[in-house]
Amino acid sequence: MTFSAKPSVATPSTVFSTKKVKAPWPCWQGVCAFVVQLAVISLCVLQPAKGDVVDEPGSLINPVIYRNGNTHELDGAWAVTLSPDGQHLYVTASLGSALSVYDVASDGTLSNPRIYRNDDTHELFGARGVALSPNGQHLYVTAFDGGGALSVYDVASDGALSNPRVYSDDDTHELLGARDVVLSPDGQHLYLTAWGALSVYDVANDGTLSNPRIYRNDNTHELDGALGVTLSPDGQHLYVTAFYGSALSVYDVASDGALSNPRIYRNGDTHELNGAWDITLSLDGQHLYVTANLGNALSVYDAASDGALSNPRIYREDNTHELDRARGVTLSPGGQHLYVTAFDDNALSVYDVASDGALSNPRIYRSDDTHELKGAWDAALSPDGQHLYVTAFFGNALSVYQVVQAVETNTSLYSPAYSAMTTPSIETDMSVGYAPSMGGRPIPTDGVSPFMTPAVEEREKNERDYGVITGAVTTGVAVTGAVVSVVIGMVYWASHRAKLKEHQL
Repeated sequence: MTFSAKPSVATPSTVFSTKKVKAPWPCWQGVCAFVVQLAVISLCVLQPAKGDVVDEPGSLINPVIYRNGNTHELDGAWAVTLSPDGQHLYVTASLGSALSVYDVASDGTLSNPRIYRNDDTHELFGARGVALSPNGQHLYVTAFDGGGALSVYDVASDGALSNPRVYSDDDTHELLGARDVVLSPDGQHLYLTAWGALSVYDVANDGTLSNPRIYRNDNTHELDGALGVTLSPDGQHLYVTAFYGSALSVYDVASDGALSNPRIYRNGDTHELNGAWDITLSLDGQHLYVTANLGNALSVYDAASDGALSNPRIYREDNTHELDRARGVTLSPGGQHLYVTAFDDNALSVYDVASDGALSNPRIYRSDDTHELKGAWDAALSPDGQHLYVTAFFGNALSVYQVVQAVETNTSLYSPAYSAMTTPSIETDMSVGYAPSMGGRPIPTDGVSPFMTPAVEEREKNERDYGVITGAVTTGVAVTGAVVSVVIGMVYWASHRAKLKEHQL
């Protein structure tokens, strides 16, 4: 039999492709593969990378930045405070030697700036600390430069300032390098730090000061570079930091405001107080927080009923904490979150606060195109805790952040705090008092719409409600994932069928 070398013409039924064609997976295998892929992708997307900020309670969102310019005097923005009703904000500009007053809208934004500059009427050269009387009717501001001074203003209902009374450094007043200022809870006494001293004044009903008692740095008092000062909620104890002395002191406070029984905690193996700067106390007075500017640290202490401090827990600058030249420290109204500024890190950190005062879950905001935190300095929260205000010394700016609020299980989704935040058309009277809720955060008790009445449902019922919501959301996600997987599997199958037909033609 003879075979020809010439290839024979094949019939259509015998045409074969030289390409290898994989047998298509059965449909169910395709579906399973894509379900696994979808699960992996979902885990990667939902899991935040290390250091990322997530919008959980206490976190900060939607920054609005006000910069130094023709409208705003924020050159060397320093201290910031709000009126008791939250309707006005006051900020000092150290390099601008000025004090500004802003109106505060319900969404936290600022408007109508009124600027008071250093001149023959106002002593604001190197303006530093600022504080309001508990009733909001008088404002006190210190001037660091030019010999040092303390001014008292009357505050009108629109926040405007008038009738300045200036106390200058002299034989009666120790105000050289005047820094921080704070008033007693009853407003009857004022405490002020200067570089080497701590002064106590009696405060009259019209805001004027008298009867200064001066405590100077010596063998009994560690007040070298006296800086931060605060009082316990009951006004019976005073705490003051000494920057150069690297120390923190506790005093007993008498009914006339006088100080006694100093207990000094110095920088050492147990305490990180190198360049001690700012301090704040929890609302129950049981925990104290202090920053160490030169130690690049933040410490938490337990505070006893006699004011004594113990059990220091120190958080230092490292890969987890941004505390290089830690400066300002403030607590949320409910005490559930703590905010601290880091001057050299150009950063602002948020911590969760446990019942024992311990800190966890740091969320760090750094200066960039979104955040103006160069030389982050001071921070203050609105009385309702819904907005945070931060000064940037080198950024010459003041920023307003919205604070993410927790959805509490013992409060309706339509609680006053939630409704006021999400429904701008509903106005609330910001001058009302606040009473603590069961969860610890303040809830307005007057002046709110009937549609914003706090829920009185039982805890168990709310927990069941949130359980149902969580289950519904989980089920919805699962069903959506399954549907998407089936569709992708069908597309995968159809693609293989199309390729098979193509090769068979």
